[in-house]
This record gives sequence, C-alpha cells and structure tokens, in this order.
Amino acid sequence: MTLSCIYHYCIPMRAFKYRIYPNAEQKVFIAKHFGCSRHVYNWALSEKDKHYKETGKSLSKRQLQDRLVASKKDDKEWLTDVNSQSLLASLANLDTAFTNFFQGRARFPKFKSKYSGWQSFQCPQHVTVDFEASVMNLPKLKGIKAKLHRPFSGKVKTVTVKRSPSGKYFASVLVDDSFFDPVPVTIERKNTVGLDVGLTEFLIDSEGNKTENPRILKDSLVRLSIEQKKFARKKKGSTNRAKQKRKVAIIHEQVASRRYDFIHQKTANLADKSHATTFAVEDLNIKGMVKNRKLARAIQDAGWGMFLTTLDYKCRWNGKNLIRIGRFQPSSKLCNGCGHKMEAMPLSVREWQCPNCQSVNDRDINAARNIRDIGLGVPV
Repeated sequence: MTLSCIYHYCIPMRAFKYRIYPNAEQKVFIAKHFGCSRHVYNWALSEKDKHYKETGKSLSKRQLQDRLVASKKDDKEWLTDVNSQSLLASLANLDTAFTNFFQGRARFPKFKSKYSGWQSFQCPQHVTVDFEASVMNLPKLKGIKAKLHRPFSGKVKTVTVKRSPSGKYFASVLVDDSFFDPVPVTIERKNTVGLDVGLTEFLIDSEGNKTENPRILKDSLVRLSIEQKKFARKKKGSTNRAKQKRKVAIIHEQVASRRYDFIHQKTANLADKSHATTFAVEDLNIKGMVKNRKLARAIQDAGWGMFLTTLDYKCRWNGKNLIRIGRFQPSSKLCNGCGHKMEAMPLSVREWQCPNCQSVNDRDINAARNIRDIGLGVPV
C-alpha cells in the first residue's frame, strides 16, 4: 500500500544559536538594552490597557510608535542611549502577543520582570557576523566575541541577544537562506514506523525497539533540593542569595541541556540515519496530561512535546513524512493481531493476552504498531 504525499513545505528562514562572550563594558550596554526593551514593552502594554478602559478601543502598533517617539523627546530621553530598532521590536512583540491571545494560542500578555530568569532584546537591522574574526557586530555594540561553530549563508534578518539565569549570553541569528525543503518521498508501508512515547521507556517503535527513559530531572532532584533549601535560607537582597540563586539556575540549565542533547540525538538518528521514510505518531494532549499531579513531573521530564516538535522539522529537512493520528484512537486497547478492543487498559498493565486470538501483546509495541496502521489508513 502506498500513499502519495501532497504537501510541499518551505522554510524560508532558519535560526542559528551561538554563545557570545561580551566584555565588561559590553555587558553593561547589553543590560541597558534589556532594561529599555523591557520598559517599552511594559509601557506599551499599560498604554493599551488604559486606552481600552477609557475608550473601548485598542491602540494600534503605529499609534504606540508615535507615542514612543514623542515620549523619547519629552520624558524618556534615556531611551536614546540604546538601539531604536530594538525598542520598536518590543512593540512588535507585544502586537504579536495580542494577536496570539485573540486567536486563542496564548494567554493575555503579562508585564515583564527584570527578576525573571531570561532577559532578551532584538536587533532587526544592521547586524553582521564575521566568521573569520569570530565576532558579531550589532548596532552600538561592535566586536562581540562569539563561538561561531556553524557557518551559514544568506541574509541576516534578526538577531536576538539573550542572557540565561546562570549568566551566560547567547545570540540567536535568524537567516533568510531561501532554503526549500525537499519534496517528501512517497509513503510506503514497508518504510513506515509507528512511534509511541512513554514513561518507563521513552520511545517504542513498531519494530520492537525500545529507548530507555533517561529521567534527567529525577537524577538531579536530590542535588537540586539541597541547593534550593540553601537558597531559601539566604537573606533577601544579599550577595550570597544572588550567588546561591545562580547555583540553582545552573542545575536547571544542566538538566535542560542534557534533555536537549538527548532529544536531538534521538531525532537525528530517526530523521537522518533511519531506514524509515515515514513516521506515525499520536497527537498527544500534553497540556491536559500534565494536569495529573501524580504524573506531571515525569511527563515534563520526558520532554515529549520537544521530541515531537524536533522530529517534525527534521523530517521536513530530510524529505521524510510525519503522520499524526487522533489522540482518541484506541492504540493501546486494540489488539494489532485481530482488532479486538479491550474495554479497559490501566497504566499498570504492561503486557496482556487478547481474549479473542490468545496472542500475548506488549502494551507499548502493540500501541506503536496500531499507530502505524492507523496512520496508514489500514482498517483495524
């Protein structure tokens, strides 16, 4: 059985993330950009909220820009010390936040805090990257040392400078390289693999292979709890509290980095090196699943959402297909051999015998095979 792929995806822009190493003077200027960009975002959010309460109408981005320009000449002259395009980017980000809210993709925009973990600002114009000198040049910030480990070609569209809670600096470069994804290959049953994610094993495929769940956060919980208790005992506003806060942030950063590395290695093996040209996965309601307080930490530690998102774009890059089946399909309760559907299947049941054909099914492998068949449209 073969199915033709009718979609041709195009990714006109790609992002490259680099570690940067600003000197002391550059750090001060970057911090000023963080503060001014955050101030403009909060000021614009306040203006929109006040204007709506007074008139029942919303302020447009253009109106906010005009008010910002007038304010810079009046009571906010200190905003002229930073790149004006970064301030306009904050207004654009707020406009996007409201668009996402009205379209149901996000919650109502909140005010940004200077005490939150990540700080960032954007430079949408006049940015150059010098790979020979290993430096990055931003408006009013020239010669920032960078670890340019991956070269790129194309026009730089936007650079987002970020500072992590542990104090590291990064630059995400958005490049317009006019790259077109290859046309996906024809979907064939023999080259299709069903994938099921779990907590005992992270990944199970329809060919019977299992990948152990690394449980990255669980391995760091003891150390994390010790450092968090120390942090709670420190006096608020003290230097020691700030140092301890950084230690806690470093642990969280290490957990996130290990998870990031694990998921990218696994998705690269599937999308780049696997013989399969099509993968079928289940469209999981992860936001709903984490509401279970007994499983929430384990589900978030596994990183299912990151895995599925990463596998999606890597499949597109390699001309492979990713099929998503409905979340209400009975993948676990259905016997892949005869199609008999069990009435109930508790999570504690890892292996079960079909009362119809008497076959003994591994819960996860059977689910992966059902996901493959449902994705291919095979009658079950």
